[in-house]
Amino acid sequence: MPIELFDPIAEDYDNWYETEIGRIADQVERDLVVQLFQPSGLKILEIGCGTGQYTTTLAKQGYQITAVDISEKMMARAREKIANLGYSVKWLNADITQIMDQLEQYHGILSMSAFEFIPNPEEILARLFEHIEPKGCLVIGVIAGESPWSEFYGRKANTKPESVFAHARFYTEFEIRQWEVGGRLKIGEALYFPPEVSSVDRALTLEKQKNTNPNFLVAKWVKE
Repeated sequence: MPIELFDPIAEDYDNWYETEIGRIADQVERDLVVQLFQPSGLKILEIGCGTGQYTTTLAKQGYQITAVDISEKMMARAREKIANLGYSVKWLNADITQIMDQLEQYHGILSMSAFEFIPNPEEILARLFEHIEPKGCLVIGVIAGESPWSEFYGRKANTKPESVFAHARFYTEFEIRQWEVGGRLKIGEALYFPPEVSSVDRALTLEKQKNTNPNFLVAKWVKE
């Protein structure tokens, strides 16, 4: 994955979370992540920290974080947020697939909206699983394949080839369940409203009803 791929969107990336639908989508995803990400201790690795949307939350919860991201400009935004909050994080500006030998052992590994862009995810996840302490967990969140949201991003890629989504691949729950990562797998589901939902009220109603296929999947592997 080209390092400069995410650099052009770093400045405007957080704007999505300021929109009404962006806030709701982020919240339902976070609620699911909170349920599933339960490290066995405080030492964690965050892969694809981006602008620090999850890094700041994890820091506030007292975790000892090593944060990795391939984009220097995205990580600069995260660094600024963490510095303003007065927390300390170990930063690695690198491609996770290239620094496996630098990794330590962690009580938990978390990655949100990054494995859509990582080649050979099964292989990389299996290698990451080796860096989990006993009773620890490896958790990733991804946009579900064959869903309204993945189709939405696919259309963006088709109309704008330079879009980051032109480099994304979206996986279905069935595909993820085939991956041989290790440990016990649990998959959680969220985001039951489409990107073109008419209002926040409608989004919340659809999220509560859960009458459609989920658009967001969180996969959790636990080391017994």
